[in-house]
Amino acid sequence: MPVYDRGYTHWQPSDRRSYPAWWVIARRGIVQPWKTKGMLTLLLILLVASWVPAIVKGGIVYFKLKAGDMVDLVGGSWTSIEPEGFLNYLDKQHFFVFVIMAIVGAGLVATDRRDNGLSLYFSRPLGLRSYVLGKTLILLFYYALVTFVPALALCIFAYLIAPDAVGIDLLLLTPLRLLVFCALTGTSMSLVLLAFSCLGKRSIFIMVWWTVMVTGTKTLGAIAGALNKGALQLLDFMGQYDNAGTFIFGADATLEVSRFLSLAVVLGWTGLAIWVLRSRIKPVEVVA
Repeated sequence: MPVYDRGYTHWQPSDRRSYPAWWVIARRGIVQPWKTKGMLTLLLILLVASWVPAIVKGGIVYFKLKAGDMVDLVGGSWTSIEPEGFLNYLDKQHFFVFVIMAIVGAGLVATDRRDNGLSLYFSRPLGLRSYVLGKTLILLFYYALVTFVPALALCIFAYLIAPDAVGIDLLLLTPLRLLVFCALTGTSMSLVLLAFSCLGKRSIFIMVWWTVMVTGTKTLGAIAGALNKGALQLLDFMGQYDNAGTFIFGADATLEVSRFLSLAVVLGWTGLAIWVLRSRIKPVEVVA
């Protein structure tokens, strides 16, 4: 129909770049926690604390390399700069992973469900995959800040202080192992947490479920190990990721169960999380 309003102007294309929907969701979710003073303070404290182990390990590595004592560095201990040592280091970061993912991720979907935000999201040209991908990237970003980034910094630091002692593999193979492990593990954990988030509408309840999932199962796994009930260690949620990750790092199994079983458990949790997300997050068509 004709437009008679004199204020009407024809649409003019702008030179602004159109970003994918998943990137817009991810960018907003990453920046949003830093806009609140209380959340900003809490995140800074957690991030600084998560880097303390890396700083301590870096100091130990420095003195050992400078002293020429390479025997202790190849033993696979927490201070080792061999691939097994980095897997051990990532295992010790579980607490920071658990806390920061709970704070950032508990309300990612729950808040949208509570505020009826899904109707607003899916009234736009946005699919379920883009929505989940954007939310997953938010958690993956914060996961990497306390795992991959400090571990990569350790690799670079060790090579810079003694390149002849550590070898070029520390700049090539070890970072590649770290990248693959952190990408797979972080994505899987993020999907599981998002699945929890879409089951409720209150962040506090999601945090409680996540706490039970992580710390509760870890306690059960520790009790099973103390009682020599190796099969029950499959209950340890985060422990399965490290045990399955020994394939990537070429290390010995970290639990008394088969690494193949741990890998199957990880794939099972990931598949279940995807199924929950697909069934609970439904695109809504808004009809005028």
